[in-house]
Amino acid sequence: MGSRASMHSWLRADPWRALLMLVAVCYGIVQLVAAGPGMGLGWDEVVYVSQVDPRVPATEFIAPRARGITLIVAPVTLVTSSTDALRVYLCLLSALALYASFGTWLRLRPGAVAPLAALLFASLWLALFYGNEAMPNMWVAFGAVAAVGFFLRCVRPDGGRGSLAGLALCVAAVALLRPPDSIWLILPLGLALAKPGWRRPRVAIALVAGLAVGWADWIVEAYVRFGGLISRWQAAGAANETGLHFSLYEHARALNGPLLCRPPADCGPAVPSWVLWWSAIPVLVLLGTYAARRRDHLAESLMPAVAGVSLAAPYVFLVGYAAPRFLLPTYALLAFPIAHGALGLLEGARGSAPRRAGACLVAAGFLAHLTLQGATLDKVVAPRLAKRGADVQVARALEGLSVRPPCLVYGEHAVKIAYRMGCEGHTVLNWPGQSDVPAAVRGAEAAGKQVIAVDRGGSVPAPFLLAWERRPLRDVRPGRWSAYLPR
Repeated sequence: MGSRASMHSWLRADPWRALLMLVAVCYGIVQLVAAGPGMGLGWDEVVYVSQVDPRVPATEFIAPRARGITLIVAPVTLVTSSTDALRVYLCLLSALALYASFGTWLRLRPGAVAPLAALLFASLWLALFYGNEAMPNMWVAFGAVAAVGFFLRCVRPDGGRGSLAGLALCVAAVALLRPPDSIWLILPLGLALAKPGWRRPRVAIALVAGLAVGWADWIVEAYVRFGGLISRWQAAGAANETGLHFSLYEHARALNGPLLCRPPADCGPAVPSWVLWWSAIPVLVLLGTYAARRRDHLAESLMPAVAGVSLAAPYVFLVGYAAPRFLLPTYALLAFPIAHGALGLLEGARGSAPRRAGACLVAAGFLAHLTLQGATLDKVVAPRLAKRGADVQVARALEGLSVRPPCLVYGEHAVKIAYRMGCEGHTVLNWPGQSDVPAAVRGAEAAGKQVIAVDRGGSVPAPFLLAWERRPLRDVRPGRWSAYLPR
């Protein structure tokens, strides 16, 4: 009875934190039901997870990648290779991160803004799909939300050392996950310190300290593995096709579910319903900022909006392709001004009739949003469950052909298949047209490793495989998979 009474008193004393906790719990549950256990690892996930899985060879770790996500998955991956265990762990951890990151704003100003912003962000199909994926963008989003919240607490007259430490820690976390993103995060925060009344040297020191700590690992590895910082930076730029670009249309094409809009992938045209949803965001952000200004909350709407736009800028203007996950931090931050606008519409109307009209408008908009997100999530998850399930089936079939480590799997989906077998993998997006045996295959054979090639097209994919023994994998679906073994 005493614990129940204390819980009731806590709910009465801090209802907004309880509401945020409810949003986080629902977020975790929906992930587990819709996109949790059963989903195999994607290519990028295998790269990150294999770095800390002692049971498999580490997949090639190219210059643009950073080690932050490997630290997140390490507690589970060091113990087990179970993908289901990893998915459940990441579901729980992302729900906790949602609560913690948006919860920093409740200490800035209690109210419904933080829970509503968390709900808006957590209901995105992207947030539900990537919450339990071993990918860095979702965690950058959480770090960016918390960093901006801590920053606004630091520039207040009562900002304490705890807020400074939180700010530095969040910037360091973002830099450890995706180093370039941390620069675009602190850029608007640093410029905001020029505002009269916000000039606090210790906040600038916290930003720089967090940046230095987060970048340290990437810089050290640049000298250890990539020939120096400049060499790694150039290699990362070449891998990510960085330069002057304008990829806004590619991002519009990726809104409805393609996970990557980069050749040879075909993303199709932009979907009108999604373009309408996307076009509404800047309008809602402007209206929300206006509503926040009327309520004397301008900084709490404007700062996340500016930081969100800053984080989107490099992916729109400096990267030559698109992936919807790139904009996750932007969506997370823009949820705050949109939440201000929704609450302004609900609270600003005078009289029962206008208030009911405002409530109906907000409810209708949110229902349309949920419908679009739910339909897209189902469209994204269902085929990937089947495709990643096929990778597991291929791995079992190859083990049935007595393929054992040390080994190299070469061909389509090879990295994902090889991870299941404890082999090295070399994925082929476009099969080589020449008849010469590829260098990766020659190197593996010279090292005494068993080599096998896999293809899901059903015909001989490359001339050099004509001399190999073909074994159709008839029970693997979807696709018409074949394995090729050197004679």
